[in-house]
Amino acid sequence: MVLLDTYEAGYTLGKLIGGFLTIVLMGGIYFLPSIIGRKKRQAMSIFALNLLLGWTVLGWIGALIWAMSSDTPQVVVKPVVHTPVSVADELTKLQALRENGTLSETEYQQQRQRLLNQPA
Repeated sequence: MVLLDTYEAGYTLGKLIGGFLTIVLMGGIYFLPSIIGRKKRQAMSIFALNLLLGWTVLGWIGALIWAMSSDTPQVVVKPVVHTPVSVADELTKLQALRENGTLSETEYQQQRQRLLNQPA
């Protein structure tokens, strides 16, 4: 009887551990889309779809595809701020370009005339 009780206790413990491991494995498979998509911007939406509709195989496949798709970059529009540049600053830049040989004397004179003829 003692041997039988030990056998039954071991068998029950084995079934308990096996059942627990099965639940963990099945849970991991069920939430695989959420695990894959956890670093996406829409991770909570993927998790919600997976949790609520994952039991319908179509919902699970949809969540998996969404989790594996590329994350579209967020577009940030920055306004362009034009800082007014004085004519004197532009002339100084032109003179530096002429002195280091980037602009020829003719090009320098043309650009200088263009700057001086601009309306204020």
